[in-house]
Amino acid sequence: MTHDAASDFVSAYLRVNGYFMLRDLELHLRDDAAYRAVTDVDVVAIRHRTPSGPVHYRDTPGVVECLLADEVDPALGVATDRCDVIIGEVKRGKAEFNPALRDPRVLHGVFRRIGDVFGADDIDHVIDELAARGRVLTPGAQVRLVAFGHGGSVAHGMSVSLTHLVDWLSDALARHHGLYEVSRFSDPVLSLLALMSRLGVPLRTSSLSPSGNKRKEGN
Repeated sequence: MTHDAASDFVSAYLRVNGYFMLRDLELHLRDDAAYRAVTDVDVVAIRHRTPSGPVHYRDTPGVVECLLADEVDPALGVATDRCDVIIGEVKRGKAEFNPALRDPRVLHGVFRRIGDVFGADDIDHVIDELAARGRVLTPGAQVRLVAFGHGGSVAHGMSVSLTHLVDWLSDALARHHGLYEVSRFSDPVLSLLALMSRLGVPLRTSSLSPSGNKRKEGN
């Protein structure tokens, strides 16, 4: 796993939004008994359908939850009624897609890793629509191509700015300040944000980058 700072912030953001992740998924093509590298996918994130709000076990008092379990960023467009899958590209500069990300063979390789969450009879049709439009909705899942970067927008897909996700993470942790006293953050980004908040210098970027996009949907 690489430790690029932009990728670390994206991972923390998706984790708090309830996703499981694969990072730096390297894909290869086997042809004539030989292998060659095709591309690596920066992030594959899966969020299973979960009920909103606290859920109690029987009539027991209190609720055992994982970190910020009820936080979902509206700007991310999460599908909470079905499995939500993000196939993402992370850039420190302008958000954009590596052309290989739309290769149907690459998408098929990603789907092989995450399993059958789609509830669709024709997986080839799902792949074709995702490659062409950047988003597909099936009976079991919403699947999207998402580019994370510093500004910019993408065609036939969705972009999320790094400035927005840093601000959202900082605000989400501030809303749950009591967690700071009982949590030992293993995630380096969440640990940094918690420390800065304790020191009274919460990290925010919106005032520095007023043009940063929250998200943009491509056509």
